Amino acid sequence: MHNPLIEPVLAILEQNPLGISEYKLLKELDLTTQVFSELEGDEKLILFRKHFLIMNALYRLQTQLWQEDKIKLRVSPLNIVIEQQTASLTSSSTTHLDDATEAKLAAYYLDWNEYNKTQTGDVEALLTGFYRKLYEGNDTQKALDVLELSENCSKEMIKKAYRQRIKHAHPDKGGDPQHFIKLRRAYEHLLSLC
Repeated sequence: MHNPLIEPVLAILEQNPLGISEYKLLKELDLTTQVFSELEGDEKLILFRKHFLIMNALYRLQTQLWQEDKIKLRVSPLNIVIEQQTASLTSSSTTHLDDATEAKLAAYYLDWNEYNKTQTGDVEALLTGFYRKLYEGNDTQKALDVLELSENCSKEMIKKAYRQRIKHAHPDKGGDPQHFIKLRRAYEHLLSLC
């Protein structure tokens, strides 16, 4: 499916050589195109669709610019910018993505099925999950550190790590009650995210 925002996004990027935030890009596109006026649904679903269309256009551009011209488009909510090339860039580079997270984001936003299947209830769930992670992000990292786990650990791994550490920390076995509580809080927090 063709994304009608690609050309307008390029024009806005040309006018903003130091970069532009996604919010400002959305506002500019709202003023300069009619694409968003055709969207249907409630306010949250329309906002999701606007965001999806913008990110789809950006990731399509990112891929095309890299594959065709070896130009890197950095996509970040706070600054979308075409980066200057460095001497370390080699022609043998096959990817423009820096890490697995960006690759997952690109795959999501390049999949039109995600756009088509997402409904108002899905947007509500996405927002709830986003806000929970936003406010609990530091708590999650602390909990992972306490149980000596890495991100994306399974429920079974959380339980196993907790059982291993609790053997020595349990107050009935002479352990420190404060450390026991710390382990238990980390365990409960991580399980609540599964």
